[in-house]
Amino acid sequence: MPPPQKKSLSLFGLAAFAIVSLFLGAYYRFPSLDERPMHTDEAILAMKSAEYQATGHFKYDPKDFHGPGLHYITRIWSRLAGWDGSATWTEAQLRTVPVICGLLLLLTTLLLRNALGRLATGYAMLLISISPMMVYYSRYFIMEVPLVLFITLSIASLWHYSQGGGRWWLVLAGFSIGMQHALKETFVINIAAGFLGFAATKIMVGDFAPKISGYDIGASKTRAAKPWLWVILTAVITSIAIYSGGFKDWQAVMDSALTYLNYFERSGGSGHEKPWHYYLSLIFWRKDGLVWSEAMIGGLGIIGMLYAFLGNHMKQPARQAFLVFLSVYTLALFFIYSFLAYKTPWSILSAQHALTLLAGVGAAAISSSISGTFLRFAFRIAFGLGLYHLVSQTNHAIHKYAADSRNPYVYSHTSTNLMRMLPVLRELQKIAPDDNFNVLVINRDSGWPLPWYWRDIKSVHYTSAVPEKIDARVIIAEPEMKPAIEAKFDGRSYHMQDLFGLRPGVFLNLWIEQSLLDRYNLRKEQEKQQNPQP
Repeated sequence: MPPPQKKSLSLFGLAAFAIVSLFLGAYYRFPSLDERPMHTDEAILAMKSAEYQATGHFKYDPKDFHGPGLHYITRIWSRLAGWDGSATWTEAQLRTVPVICGLLLLLTTLLLRNALGRLATGYAMLLISISPMMVYYSRYFIMEVPLVLFITLSIASLWHYSQGGGRWWLVLAGFSIGMQHALKETFVINIAAGFLGFAATKIMVGDFAPKISGYDIGASKTRAAKPWLWVILTAVITSIAIYSGGFKDWQAVMDSALTYLNYFERSGGSGHEKPWHYYLSLIFWRKDGLVWSEAMIGGLGIIGMLYAFLGNHMKQPARQAFLVFLSVYTLALFFIYSFLAYKTPWSILSAQHALTLLAGVGAAAISSSISGTFLRFAFRIAFGLGLYHLVSQTNHAIHKYAADSRNPYVYSHTSTNLMRMLPVLRELQKIAPDDNFNVLVINRDSGWPLPWYWRDIKSVHYTSAVPEKIDARVIIAEPEMKPAIEAKFDGRSYHMQDLFGLRPGVFLNLWIEQSLLDRYNLRKEQEKQQNPQP
């Protein structure tokens, strides 16, 4: 005799999952946002946001740095949060933008509760709230988490329209797709994976059977004529409006299309080449002195895929169609990104998020299939231990190893050692006589993230090559440049300080003009005498 059919998770139970997940998500995302040094990408984006805030115009660079979406979102949030002028912005303030997007992404899972199932939605939200990868990049001022938010919102909107929702769901989907383009040009990979998932679903399962959803906004008795046209037009208008700065800069709109010529070149690696299995190792097993793994999410995600194809969906054909779509979409993303030679750890975040949704499905499928007190207890213990393992890694990722190369989510990150240089320059600036203080930074990448930290010091100049003449009182440069630099001192006396780390494999020397260094040492000696150590 088959086991009795279990009731679906109640709305109260789903609300409890949501509240706990939101609490955990905020708990791991908000604290100590200024603890980690700014990554080069974060610093560049921060400067571009500050420039946009100050001038009201975003200058799009089709060769790098991506679209203006993140900067528009930052501007809106800065006004809502009551930030002061961009000159006073802090790392913690800027990083609240992806934190808020990360929490909204968590809540967006509720829009898929009928597609995933309530229990699966609850499990998925719990896993998203504590996933080391998701938490780490939700504290990173880059466009990845906002991108995943709008990708998920577009998928949820199209799902609701397929279930009888009104045309406003199409408008929301189009807006979300337009925002994806404005955030990061690589959204086309997700669009391609989505089309593959949709085509596979049509072939294997059939159409999405309509079923009125409880989250309908603007449902109507009549279906929208040419629904894809609604999506495309809204997406195009949204993208053009943002790239053009309100239909003013049409060159930026043209460049946003031409930029894909640059992306074809960069897909070959451009110094970021990784083996095909790199992303799989980020999910299942990576060891570099420490072991990191989201194998629980990966394993449950695979079970969720199997359930999509092999589970009993006789009474819910629309739900099976969505789960098959999500499975093929996820596999397509992993395949495409693994095929490309160019790889950075945050690039796979949208695929990891889709896999986590499927992990919720897998966990719910296991939970619903087992019967007996002992087995249910054993499952809860195993799931709890898995959550504990994820939480322990999350704590390591955002605190102790937040900028440590042994953390797999840390990629070409600014060294904490560089932070020792920042107060030294501030002290030198204070004691320089007659406001005669100029600094020269020579580095292949123009010293980033130093321009962010010293953005208020107008006398700091950055270059990627040794200039013909050097007259700066402070010089910061890579050790390989030492002979060329010291050959241009022209009789002036400098003292070279110890090495400072910029990022893995890149170091900086600090030269201070002797007269300025003497003043600095004298100041330190006076401070020591005034405040003797007990």
